[in-house]
Amino acid sequence: MSFHEPLHRRKVLKVLLLITAVSGVIFFILNFQRGLYPLAFTELAASAYSLACYRSVSVTSNLKAWTLAYLIPFLTVMMFALAQPRASDTVFVWVLLIPQITYLLVGVSLGFAITAFYLAIALIIFIYRYLGGDTTQPVSIANVVLCTLAVWSFAHLYEQGRARYNRRLLQIAERDPLTGLLNRMRLAEIVETEIRNSAARGQSVAFILLDLDHFKQINDAYGHPAGDNALIYVTEKLQSVIRKTDYIFRVGGEEFCILLPGADRLSGSDVAENARRALEGNGFFVDGEAVPFTASFGVAVSGCDGSNLIDLYHAADQRMYAAKYAGRNRVVFDDVEVTETPVF
Repeated sequence: MSFHEPLHRRKVLKVLLLITAVSGVIFFILNFQRGLYPLAFTELAASAYSLACYRSVSVTSNLKAWTLAYLIPFLTVMMFALAQPRASDTVFVWVLLIPQITYLLVGVSLGFAITAFYLAIALIIFIYRYLGGDTTQPVSIANVVLCTLAVWSFAHLYEQGRARYNRRLLQIAERDPLTGLLNRMRLAEIVETEIRNSAARGQSVAFILLDLDHFKQINDAYGHPAGDNALIYVTEKLQSVIRKTDYIFRVGGEEFCILLPGADRLSGSDVAENARRALEGNGFFVDGEAVPFTASFGVAVSGCDGSNLIDLYHAADQRMYAAKYAGRNRVVFDDVEVTETPVF
């Protein structure tokens, strides 16, 4: 699910809650005048319930729970209305909204299950109310079933395609196209989440910031295609020294960061040192020529260096600059006074 998906569904749910609230009042008046008191007061209660949900939906962090808290009662009231002997025959047109609403609110998988359940109930009610001994029963059933299935199919295919398209857009937005690494878009969310999760387990996270040494010289001497290949090479080397639970981000041109959940200063420094050694080896070649390659690293740890991304980034950045000033191609994991800015 994309980052904007909850926002999209929250807006849809709020609109549906308002429509339900207004419709409930209208149908309360109409059905009260017709003497359908149980149905009328049920619809009035649904209207009041929708307004109550609206206030909570605007601020809740558990949108899915509130979505189901609205959707299940709404569809149940719809089934109750369908089952009323004196209800208008046209009440069944509301059934066509079931797949549209459920897929919009809860997605393909859960939407399919809820739609199948309530459409089955609606079909049973339809047969019970209208088709008993009617000789046209097969034709009537075919009309209702095929039309409903068509609407359901359109809703399913649309939502499935939309979800796939959103996932692809998110992948494009959050990934660096050259290296395939995560970019700054996901950095804050992932770091803050891992800090909270590690703190709950009584652990820290290590945040490593690294910048390639003299990278501009590679671009100038060998061209930008070689520079791009160098960044891919760096990515492969960094991936070789981390765990599956760790993260690598490309946060700038030749600047990367590594996030190690559950790591302390010692283990974070060890990973940084392993990465430094992996890059230091003459494994990168341009036209058969080995190109020297190094990087400078700064390491910060949650708790002692801060409790959020801003603090960790600042601490790691200062130490990375200290590594540059001290001669590059090294790891700094503690505060060092920097008296001048090195040349990158």
